[in-house]
Amino acid sequence: MREKGNYGKFMLMLSLFSLVIYVVMLGNVAEIGHIRLNLSWLYMTILMVAPMALITLWMMRSMYRDQKLNTIITVMSIVATVGAFIALRNQSFVGDKAFIHSMIPLRSSTILVSEEARIKDPELKKLAEEIIRSQKKEIAEMEKIGKRID
Repeated sequence: MREKGNYGKFMLMLSLFSLVIYVVMLGNVAEIGHIRLNLSWLYMTILMVAPMALITLWMMRSMYRDQKLNTIITVMSIVATVGAFIALRNQSFVGDKAFIHSMIPLRSSTILVSEEARIKDPELKKLAEEIIRSQKKEIAEMEKIGKRID
């Protein structure tokens, strides 16, 4: 009976990993107002967590001895990994609104890196300033379009 509890903890662990990874990605923005829930980062979260399931199952196999359940988890993890990779590469289900929701945090992350990097080279510093300006402009344009298509 204890072994079945291990699988419950395993699923809880994967759920917590997923939450932490997604929140960390969302937190990597220049401004809180740029946070958007989006499919691309969901795909990336799955792409990170599904292989973790395989690694954890393999590394801690003495805790997980139900071969039938292990096979199900393995197959599901492989399918999730491949599916998330394909969905991410093809931007599956990403239409106009989802595109905006994916791009604003990405642009904001670029702003954050450009603002916070310890750049010394004058040419590179100028380029970083141009990147900041252009990314802010693109975010404003996407927000405007987003309001229009709502």
